[in-house]
Amino acid sequence: MRALLVNPTIDRDLELYHLGTAGVASFLNAVGRHRAEVVDFTFYWDRWEDYLRERLERLRPQVVGISTVTPRMPSILRIARAVKAFDPRIIVVLGGHHASLDTEGTVRQEGVDYAMIGEAEYTFHTLLDTLEDGGDLRDVPSLGFLDGDDYVETGIAQLPKGALLDDVPHMDWTLWEQHERMIFHAGYVPIIGVRGCPYKCSFCSSPVLAQRLADAGPFVRKRDAARVAEEAAFQWERHARHGLRYLSFYDQNFLMHKGWLEQFATAYRARNLHTRLPFSVYSRVDHITEEKLELARSAGCAQLRLGIEAGDPSVRNGLLNKELDHDTLMEKLALIKKSGIKTLGYFLIGTPGESADQADYTYRLARDSGLDRAAFFFFTPLWNLQIMEDAGISVNYLERDASATFYQGGELTEEASGLGKARLKSLFFRANGYFLARTIKRQIQHNGPAWLAGFPRYWREARRDNLDAKLAVSQYVYYHRDAWLR
Repeated sequence: MRALLVNPTIDRDLELYHLGTAGVASFLNAVGRHRAEVVDFTFYWDRWEDYLRERLERLRPQVVGISTVTPRMPSILRIARAVKAFDPRIIVVLGGHHASLDTEGTVRQEGVDYAMIGEAEYTFHTLLDTLEDGGDLRDVPSLGFLDGDDYVETGIAQLPKGALLDDVPHMDWTLWEQHERMIFHAGYVPIIGVRGCPYKCSFCSSPVLAQRLADAGPFVRKRDAARVAEEAAFQWERHARHGLRYLSFYDQNFLMHKGWLEQFATAYRARNLHTRLPFSVYSRVDHITEEKLELARSAGCAQLRLGIEAGDPSVRNGLLNKELDHDTLMEKLALIKKSGIKTLGYFLIGTPGESADQADYTYRLARDSGLDRAAFFFFTPLWNLQIMEDAGISVNYLERDASATFYQGGELTEEASGLGKARLKSLFFRANGYFLARTIKRQIQHNGPAWLAGFPRYWREARRDNLDAKLAVSQYVYYHRDAWLR
């Protein structure tokens, strides 16, 4: 069968890559009789319907799969309806976090035929086999659908682990038609070594998903470290000519397993990648030790992306359940600075229950804590979050006309926060503006006037690719000549 996998970026929320979409499409093309292509709207926000039609006409897919996340559901359903308007015979399957968590609600939406639960490489392949062979859909695991008006949900498939996880093919980012432009703008491609997270942060959908998949086996699973280094080499050989400058690991806790980290560092250095391809990783602050930092640094780790979320411990731990006290935070940040690895801290604006003074303290802590960079995102309600239940706030994006974004906020962010639209916007632009200005200064210090002189050419390229003014400036400042990689 022919399948078109959709990353639904029609809402101007910049997301240059999507692991789930790439993983399913890469799997289908590598291991079976089916053919998959990917459509991404990152550079086609203003003409997404025309671009979708062009891709549908070219491939003539029998199945369209769309990745879901709760805040984007209004946009995702618009895409599903557009697919059905093009050809009502096309089967529309939704997967990803929201479809996994609200499976029945998802399949009851106009334009949706099936919803998949959990990781979909193997299960989506099974679905296509069954559809093509005329088999019984009740034998397809991790599937939700309607039989008349009755909701049917099959048994949850076991999450891939061990050999099954290591047999998943390397991500094929060339499936993105604009992959060369994506690398030009960001400088990286994503990679993942360990799937899943064991923590219970109240603002994150991961613990909700782990609960949904509780009978599917271990939620945290490690790929073979040598296999991950092999994929890194594969991406370097394929994309160095496109300007690949580093890898971005999407593991939620890259420094969690010391033994795995040792094996990965050894395998990465053995391929001489530490001298050619630096990388950036997510880590919890409390996972950091001198030994782990040295292992990561020796392999080529140039940046740690740290989820700090809030400055006030009562917000960070009492509301967000981060389990990270102030003394540990400052101690670990000092340890990282000593190692020479750069830091990027992530923070939330608009957390339910957070006061204006507490939000202001978050900005001051980020500014004064020694972080090399900080990024501030609007708190965006996700499906069935504990923090929303505790705050007594009901969320249903299916009743909304517009999607929300982590960069632009939205009505639900304002409703959840209680700080008001003007205060939220003020905090967001002051915090991000401060670090933007500081990074501009550092880029000039590292690269000289040539860095400023290069901006007009980049501006023309960015506008040609349909990036708006704010995105064009931020992408150039943070990702061109990459002062943090030095």
